[in-house]
Amino acid sequence: MDYIQIGFTKKTHGIAGELKFFIEEPYEDIFLEKDRIFLEIRGNKQPFFVESVRGAGDLIVKLEDIKVREDALLLQSKPVFLPASEIPEDLDLTELEAEYAGLTGYLLTDQSTGDIGHVQELLEMPQQEMAVVLYQGKEVLIPLNALFIVEVDHAGRKVLMDLPEGLLEL
Repeated sequence: MDYIQIGFTKKTHGIAGELKFFIEEPYEDIFLEKDRIFLEIRGNKQPFFVESVRGAGDLIVKLEDIKVREDALLLQSKPVFLPASEIPEDLDLTELEAEYAGLTGYLLTDQSTGDIGHVQELLEMPQQEMAVVLYQGKEVLIPLNALFIVEVDHAGRKVLMDLPEGLLEL
């Protein structure tokens, strides 16, 4: 079965097992109609049933069988997918393509450390743009500098970087 990534999970919300979700704008209405989504866990797409959705911007989602914060922590920063067969063929992706100029949702990988995490948001600083990434349970700012970026794979939504040693520990 083919899948399309429509967004990613962010941080947990509260203590009842809720998660914040970022869903790409063209897919929001489709996501809100679905009672089942897929999260990529250890390279496999696993189904989760949506119990409730609330909020605007970052959606706050309650998944069935995720009752406590500790269970939700295991689902942070995971890509969210829907089967390609459930996405209408006439969906207007022009807005989505424009967002690809930014890297929100892309998986950041360091050549020596490996996968760091998904870009939660982009911050415009006076000197440069910074990517906010959840790494080992804490938010880390990664400079989006051409000196550090080895490759950007827009199709795979990945950024390969060669980060200075010690940057992730700051």
